[in-house]
Amino acid sequence: MDFLDLISELRTGKPDVAKAAKAMKGLGWLCVVGAFWNYALYFIGPFREKPFNLPELYPYAALVSLLIVGALFFRSARGIREMEPWGKRTARLAVVLLIVFLVGVMLLLLPLNSLPFRGDLTSLMFALVFVVAAGQLLLPAYFGFLYLGRLPVKEEGYSPGRYQTERAPQHATEQIRPRGISPETKYANSPFPFGIAGTFALSIAIPLLFVVAALGFAGPELVPYAIAPAFLLVFCAPVAYNYYPSPFQEKRSLLTSCTGGGAIFLFNGSWPFFRLMVYKDGVEIRVMFHRYFIPYDEMADLPDKLGFFSRGLLIKSDLPGVPSRIRFSGFGMKTLVKTVSELREKYLAERRA
Repeated sequence: MDFLDLISELRTGKPDVAKAAKAMKGLGWLCVVGAFWNYALYFIGPFREKPFNLPELYPYAALVSLLIVGALFFRSARGIREMEPWGKRTARLAVVLLIVFLVGVMLLLLPLNSLPFRGDLTSLMFALVFVVAAGQLLLPAYFGFLYLGRLPVKEEGYSPGRYQTERAPQHATEQIRPRGISPETKYANSPFPFGIAGTFALSIAIPLLFVVAALGFAGPELVPYAIAPAFLLVFCAPVAYNYYPSPFQEKRSLLTSCTGGGAIFLFNGSWPFFRLMVYKDGVEIRVMFHRYFIPYDEMADLPDKLGFFSRGLLIKSDLPGVPSRIRFSGFGMKTLVKTVSELREKYLAERRA
C-alpha cells in the first residue's frame, strides 16, 4: 500500500475494529521507539550545533512527550478493541498530539522565520520541502481522524456480521499450516516480531547510530568503516533473505518468480527489495525479512490488464497478519499478471468443482 492507497483506504475503507486497534498499537510502539531514539540521538549527533541548534531541553521534552503519546495509543487500542466510545476519543487525541509534536520538530529544525521567502529558487525549494513533508503527515492524520469516527462502538448497535473481518476457510487453513500455529503465522512469516515499518526503521537506525557514534567519538576517519557494514545491512541483507526458502515454498512447487519493487503501507521499495513467488494455490510476497502468503481464494479480483501509468499489481486480501494491500511492480508485469490471473481462475474453478 503506497501513500495514495493509504489515503483511499482511510477515506472509503470499511471500518475494521481489529485493524484499527492493531494500527494504534503499532503507533504506540513507534512513539516509544521514537522517544528513546530522539533522546539518544541528541547527545551523539550534531543537533546541538548549527544548522540545527536544538535547545538543551529538547531530548527530555521529546522523551516525555512521545512516551505519553505512546501510552495514549496503547490505551486507545484497548478501547477500540472493546468497542468503547472512549477508545476512539483517546485515539483521536493521540493522533492530534503526535502531529503537533512532529510539526513542532519540523519547525525547530527549519524555523519559518528563518526561511528566506524572497521568491528565489532557494526559497521555493525550502517552501516545497516543508509543504510536502507537512502534507505527508497532515493528510493521513485527517483521514485517519475521520476513519476513527466511523468505527463502531457498543452504543451504536454494533453488528458482528457487518464489521467482522473475514477469516480463511478451514480448507485453506489445513493446507497452509499445522495445528498449534496462531492465525497470524498461517499467512505471515518473519524472524522479527514487528512489521515492515519497524524492521525498516530498525535497519536504518542501527547503522545510523554506528555512523553518528563514529563521527562523534572517533572522528571522521572511521566513518567509512561504519558506512560499509551499514550498507550491507540496509541494502544487501534484505535482498539476500528474499532468496532464502520460506516455510510456504517448502510445501509447494514454485511455478515462477519475479524480483522488483513495490509498496506496503507507507514503505516503498524499489527494485530489488520485493520478490513475488507464484504457486499453484497462491502467491507469496517477500520484502524486508517478511514473507506473506495470499491464497487465490482469499485474494480480491486482479485487474484484467495494466495501463501505461499503472503503479503496479495491487494484491488485496483480508488475512490476519497480512497487509490488506500490497503493490508489486517489476519487469514483464503484463505477462506476470496474465499468469497469476489464469492460475487463480483455474484454482477457483477446481475448488468449485
